[in-house]
Order: sequence, then C-alpha cells, then structure tokens
Amino acid sequence: MSLEFIRTRSGQLLIGLLVLGPPSSHLLSQESSQVGQKDQNRQVPPYEPLAKGVVSSAPFQVQFKSAALRLEIRNLIMGRGETESIPAPTRILLEVRQGAVTATINREKQSWSQGDFWVVDKGSSFTIQNSGEVAVLRATYILEGSR
Repeated sequence: MSLEFIRTRSGQLLIGLLVLGPPSSHLLSQESSQVGQKDQNRQVPPYEPLAKGVVSSAPFQVQFKSAALRLEIRNLIMGRGETESIPAPTRILLEVRQGAVTATINREKQSWSQGDFWVVDKGSSFTIQNSGEVAVLRATYILEGSR
C-alpha cells in the first residue's frame, strides 16, 4: 500500500518523526518529566482492556513545545480471534510489531504483517482479527490542538 493517506501537515510531521527517530528533549515539555517522576511512585496496572479481545499498555505521553501536538503511545496485545469495535477518539497510527493481523476499518478489510503501518482516522469504527498466536501492535494516538 502507498503512503498516499499521509498528506496532512501532521501526517508529514509524523513521517518525519518516524524517519528521524524520537523527538529531542528540547521539544518535549518539562511537564512530561515531572509527571513521569510522580508516576514512578504509584502502581499502574501493566495492561488494561481496550476492547473485548485486546489489551493496552498504559499510555506514554509526549507533549511538543513547538506545536500544538501530543502523542500517546501504547502497545496493544491480542491473542487469536477478533476484537470488538475499538474506539478511535483521535487519529491513530498503528504498526504491527509482531504477528500479522487483518483490520476492518469502516467495513473495509486490509491485511497487515510485521513492520507495516496504517492510519485509522478519528471517529472510525475498526476491529482487528488475528489468526496467529499473539499479535503486538504499537498504537500512536495523535492529539492535535491544545490540551
């Protein structure tokens, strides 16, 4: 599949981030490090249900100083089967980290294997089907605008 779907300014920024690696520390707010220090003192469950059939790690949040953009990065893990509908409260960039899945987005099916990326637009309805043992996805929630 081509990357035609990434034509927006934020999509270009996101592709730049993927190519260049993680943002340097001067782009991140000091808030992130302060929150991180507070979070070390409390117990956070490692995974919680996102939808029936898939669990999510706690989000790692990145707030940009130079743009009204925040990322929430989560790992999604699922066994064999199909999930119920997964909410897309914002645009989500998904990457298959392990396994292979078939995603149904707004009734359109597309298969993805390890290393593949795709985008689910805000408000879309989507499910994931895994015919293998375990699938691991990296979900990057893209929150545009001010908090």
